[in-house]
Amino acid sequence: MPDDPETGRRRVHLVGVAPWRQAVDFYYNPDDDLDLDDLGFTFPARWAAGDLFVIVTTDSPASAVVVVEETHHDSTGPDSYDQYLGPFDDGLSVRAVERRLGTPLPSAPATLDTASSERLIAAISAEEKSPTPWRELDERGCVAHSEPVEPYSRCACCGKWADEEPVLVHHLLVDIQELEFFGYGPIVVCLTCHDLLHRPLAPSSDDLMFGFRPLCPRCSAIRTCQVDRGFPAGPPGPGTLLAGCDRYDPVTFEYRCGSCEYEWTDDDGSYQPLPTDLDDDVVARARTAAIPDNVYRPYSRKGEPGRVVIGRYAPRGPSPHAAAWGDAVYHEFVGQDGRIYLVDPTTLRSAEPHTWETLHPRPDES
Repeated sequence: MPDDPETGRRRVHLVGVAPWRQAVDFYYNPDDDLDLDDLGFTFPARWAAGDLFVIVTTDSPASAVVVVEETHHDSTGPDSYDQYLGPFDDGLSVRAVERRLGTPLPSAPATLDTASSERLIAAISAEEKSPTPWRELDERGCVAHSEPVEPYSRCACCGKWADEEPVLVHHLLVDIQELEFFGYGPIVVCLTCHDLLHRPLAPSSDDLMFGFRPLCPRCSAIRTCQVDRGFPAGPPGPGTLLAGCDRYDPVTFEYRCGSCEYEWTDDDGSYQPLPTDLDDDVVARARTAAIPDNVYRPYSRKGEPGRVVIGRYAPRGPSPHAAAWGDAVYHEFVGQDGRIYLVDPTTLRSAEPHTWETLHPRPDES
């Protein structure tokens, strides 16, 4: 392994990466839709084969270490790297690493001396094994914010009421997008959601809230709104729409997509079952199936089992190019979002809800 010629030990370089959300998708959730042209790295001027790159986010609310990579070539050669440590789930807090070092790190890009390099790698390894609790760092100041929570509150993210999740606390909002979405701050959250919001590379409060909602069956948009009916005592909360109390159909839609405005209910009983021998030009509704071991699907939440999708059913027979499937028929579904899903064939249903009379025909009086 090539070393620093002066000391015989390897060097470490800090490399910045932005935007941090694309970096998370790149390292943790490989997705064919990722536009790598938007992902930028800031490398030092020179490096040698065997050096380590500590990839650090430069634009996230709390700076975090994403991964440590080892380069195979010097700065004049082609790009080629192996992961040396990580990628780290949700990142490692740079502030926590600096706390272990007892000194702040320079801004990326930077090259550390060999003694500092060894200490940094040791600190990253220690932080990976035993992450520093966020309450000891409190980078937002939530612990210091002791304003009491009003009774009859509910978690702004998961929606649980105080009787379901008795401990509710305030979470400070620092991101402009969060403040614009909620229209106020701080927000009330349960302890579980509070911990999620304080991960080094955490979702925004509004993204976490939408993470508890189903994805749109038609376009796979993440931000779907809940539809409430009736006349509530106060205005609907963020991400909630009022639809009044008039009902012209027995189907009550629970969700509306904020992107394509598709409306649906998660209740399969409102959609008529379909046979598996339906024509491949028929638009249908189905639920995604679990993906067999050793079969790669690059879509994280987009392919989670049990999710409702809209598209065309396309069963496939055994294929020599899909050995992991064995001799079984696998049930593909070409979604209207352009993606191919695996579905449970017993969940095939009509794409549009049917009337009560269609689903529950009257018995023949004759």
